[in-house]
Amino acid sequence: MSPRIPVWIANSVFVSFLVISLFYSLVHFENNYLKSETATLNEEKNRSFAIVQELSRVKNQFPIAYQCHYSFGLSNGSLYENTERIPYSIYKRLRLGDTIEVYKREIGIFGKQTAISRIKGNEEPLPLLENLEKYFQYGFIYLLVLVGLTVIFRVWGLLSRIYPSQQKLNETDEIVVNTSQD
Repeated sequence: MSPRIPVWIANSVFVSFLVISLFYSLVHFENNYLKSETATLNEEKNRSFAIVQELSRVKNQFPIAYQCHYSFGLSNGSLYENTERIPYSIYKRLRLGDTIEVYKREIGIFGKQTAISRIKGNEEPLPLLENLEKYFQYGFIYLLVLVGLTVIFRVWGLLSRIYPSQQKLNETDEIVVNTSQD
């Protein structure tokens, strides 16, 4: 086996760790920004109106959950659509085509202009980037363990080359002694 393969594997693990670290930090900071923006979303200056497009029940969910799909206008004149989980108390009041009060704010996520919104009176948590953040966090931890193992094996390999074991030294001495006797 070529001595280059372990170096190639170690370099691949280090590069993968750096890439996952970059993505994790990017998603982490964007998620923190999104959390701070949603914390100030329920202010009176963000109040607007939206039109209910669809009401539905989330299948295979216990306790029973409901969703409301609605649309509202942005400052540039385009129409933005959003889907939000709602409790049953809000679900039973709404009908298709109803106008509802929402709190909306236009923000930039990953450099793209978008909007966040929440129906007035809804206390359900908004879907943020937490699942994506957990995905990259698990990848970060996994590759951190791989980096640790790679460093341990690389150091162990280098130490075994620099300081060969006593058994190997004794075997080489015996071979030298046997060849000198011949």
